[in-house]
Amino acid sequence: MDRTPAPANTSTNSSADAYARLLTVPAMTAYTADREAVHAGDAHEYALFLAAMEGALGAEVVPGDGRWAAALRTRRATKPLRKIVRHAQGQAEGFRELRKAFAAHVHHVTALPGQRADKATRRAELRASVGAAAAKALHKTASAPTPVQDPAPAAVEQHGAQVRGITELWDRRGA
Repeated sequence: MDRTPAPANTSTNSSADAYARLLTVPAMTAYTADREAVHAGDAHEYALFLAAMEGALGAEVVPGDGRWAAALRTRRATKPLRKIVRHAQGQAEGFRELRKAFAAHVHHVTALPGQRADKATRRAELRASVGAAAAKALHKTASAPTPVQDPAPAAVEQHGAQVRGITELWDRRGA
C-alpha cells in the first residue's frame, strides 16, 4: 500500500493542483483502494477497542446497581466510539463508491462522442425520411385531379328573425 501523502501544495494558485495527478482511472483506483484499506483497518482497530471497552465497563459493578445499570452506563460511555467505528466503515465504503463512480464517469465521457455521432446520424436519417415522405405526399396531391365543387346550396330560410349568435337562441322564447 502506498501511504505517501499527497504532495504538499507549493503553488499559491490552487490546492486542487496537488490532487490533479489522481484524475486518471489507474491513479484513482490505487489511491481509493489505499484509503479504503486504511479506513477499514482503522474501523477494525476501533471495533476491537470498543469490544475491550464494553467488556471492561460492563464488568464494573457498583453497589446498589439495578439489573441493567451497568449495561446502560457502558452504552452511554461507548456511544461516541460506536459512532467512530460506524463512520470509519462509512469512509471505507465511500472510497469504494468513489472508485466505482469515477470509473463509470470516465467510461461515460469517453463514450459520449460516439453516442452523439450516432444520434446525429439517426436524426439526419429521420429528417431525410420525413422530407421524402412529405415530398411524396405533396407530389401526389399536386398530380391528383381536383374534385368539381357543387354550387353553393341555397341558404335555408329560418322562421322569424335571423339568428346571429348562440345566445340569441336562448333569448327567444317559444318559437
